[in-house]
Amino acid sequence: MLFRSYRKALSNSLDSIKKMEEILDSGTSYYKWQDSMVGYGVKMPEYRDCVDFKIRQIPKEYQHTDVDVEANSIWENLYDAQFGAVQDYCNYHNIKMDFWEVMNFIRYGENQHFQEHADHGFSYIATVSLVGYPNDDYEGGELIFPKLGIKIKPQAGDLYIFPSTYIYSHIAAPVTKGTKYSLVTMLDYNDNAHNDEYYKLRETRIAEGKQKKTEK
Repeated sequence: MLFRSYRKALSNSLDSIKKMEEILDSGTSYYKWQDSMVGYGVKMPEYRDCVDFKIRQIPKEYQHTDVDVEANSIWENLYDAQFGAVQDYCNYHNIKMDFWEVMNFIRYGENQHFQEHADHGFSYIATVSLVGYPNDDYEGGELIFPKLGIKIKPQAGDLYIFPSTYIYSHIAAPVTKGTKYSLVTMLDYNDNAHNDEYYKLRETRIAEGKQKKTEK
């Protein structure tokens, strides 16, 4: 099955999630919650309403503070927690994902949501998606796949892996009570569509498109 669940895959990483939340809530320098964006950096709360933060690997030479060291340790812990499940998924489907996007740590408060969307689309390229759930002490917030007729209320520690294509477009239903956290990562075969050269080309095409609209 292309959609696979890995129960309790993140169970040993729950402390890391709590530590990351403490860092973000402290508002220390770079480490702050950001308003969520869609597409090419557009804020659309009626479509996606939450806050997030990109957790990334920090090379040792750039670990200038204790917070940097701790943040990198958290990234390593979360990567290790998901790696085995990813290897199992890839082996099962005879694929190899060599590119891991930075992990997106997301927080949904009451009434916050993300309407139906696919992770691969006009503004981003991905092949496989990972969605992990550190907690389950909230109401609402189900993971829904409308085209597949699947509706899930995740348990704390669960990790779901599925294709990023439009067929697996999904919804983060509104939270009705409490606070929901999720950890989202996109995978791809390689970094061809994720390097600086590609992003510069994309920015050029976006600017050209805006110019054409202005000229009409």
